[in-house]
Amino acid sequence: MKQLKYDVAIIGSGLGGLTTGALLTKAGFKVLVAEKLPFTGGRCGTLNYQGYKLPTGTAWVSDEIHGTLCREVGGEFEVRVPQVQYFFRIRGKDVSAPFAGLFRAMVASAAENPGEASRIYNAFKKAVIWSEPSRSITLYDWLKQYTNNTAIFGVFQTFVQMDTALNHFELPAGEFFRFIKETSFIKRMGFAPYGGGYVTDILAKAIKTLGSEVWTGSRTLQIKTQNGTATGIIVRKDNEEVEVSAQAVVCNAHPKVAVELAGKDKFDTGSLNDIAALKGSPQVIYFITSDRPLMEDKPMIFLPEGRRIFCLMQYSHFCPEMSPKGKFLFEAAAFLGDSNPPYDFKKETELQMLDLRENIKDFDKYARIMRINWYRGPWGLMRTWAGHGLPIQSPIMGLYLTGDSSAPSGWWGSSAAVKSGRLTAEDISQRYKPA
Repeated sequence: MKQLKYDVAIIGSGLGGLTTGALLTKAGFKVLVAEKLPFTGGRCGTLNYQGYKLPTGTAWVSDEIHGTLCREVGGEFEVRVPQVQYFFRIRGKDVSAPFAGLFRAMVASAAENPGEASRIYNAFKKAVIWSEPSRSITLYDWLKQYTNNTAIFGVFQTFVQMDTALNHFELPAGEFFRFIKETSFIKRMGFAPYGGGYVTDILAKAIKTLGSEVWTGSRTLQIKTQNGTATGIIVRKDNEEVEVSAQAVVCNAHPKVAVELAGKDKFDTGSLNDIAALKGSPQVIYFITSDRPLMEDKPMIFLPEGRRIFCLMQYSHFCPEMSPKGKFLFEAAAFLGDSNPPYDFKKETELQMLDLRENIKDFDKYARIMRINWYRGPWGLMRTWAGHGLPIQSPIMGLYLTGDSSAPSGWWGSSAAVKSGRLTAEDISQRYKPA
């Protein structure tokens, strides 16, 4: 068997793994990233499909988190911040608001009167600046203390779905407000030019430019251990098995994959229970094409009163390079009635289609559904429910678990993946030295 030596071996090229790899390479470590798919990015990648560039998960990024990371490793970064105000549809009317005031504007429009809006906002403010609500109650339970207005609940549901892919009755109230506090520094949110792959392509390029390697189409077969310590991995590359020795191993695949590759007997009972308990957050994404704009001058609309669809986005307005010339790419995001399986796919689809037809004029005449992504299970839009993450250190010395399932409380989605990747790189830099 061919043998190679690196300082750090990383399994998987999702955003967390590439963050770790790029930061460590910049710090002087020799890193190998092994990815089983033919392209990098995982749920932060871009799929070339029928001439379109489709996000494999997220295309929504921030300059403060994703941009700072890309520039730190020598990449150029661009985020398309919507110049047109955001729109939301409540009681049949479309209301606009800037990003900074979107939540407050939605609450004000959904409230039955100014007093109700003030009551909600004051309770929200107190939870942010003073005392987080208990994690023993859900956000839905917390909100019920202040209103029974279904439109208000819809506003919170929209924001929760955008950031966690959960329902408001599934998210711990304290976790929601921790997120608000942890990410309050973000001011420039927008779209990556051709989806999440724009970010991960920058990181993969940085890794290679700075002297490390990224192998695609290379499946990891085993995590090697000795006396309770990770010593490397075995990878199949170009139909050949390669043994890679390393000071540290980072698993950016699902933590269950780490158990399979290293062996269940290498993990203690508590860790196995925690990993087995991970549940992916489900969501449904419709990719729709047309020969004309489907929402006229409103490129992004939130639907707090939707049955299932909660957000409509016309990518072509922000990122025309995602579509062939003369075509328009559109995304509709939908939640499920319950994030726990089994799912009633027929019922969910019927409700989603009702929303599409009611909210997009002449949908059946001008729109073509090109692809529907059902994110669920290990390939959920989020790898774990918010507030249920794992530590980055596994029970095996030198084996790290990175990604959105191994981030601190209050960090969700792609931001959590970056945070986890940073924490992993920092810990490795403190414990090990480049060979």
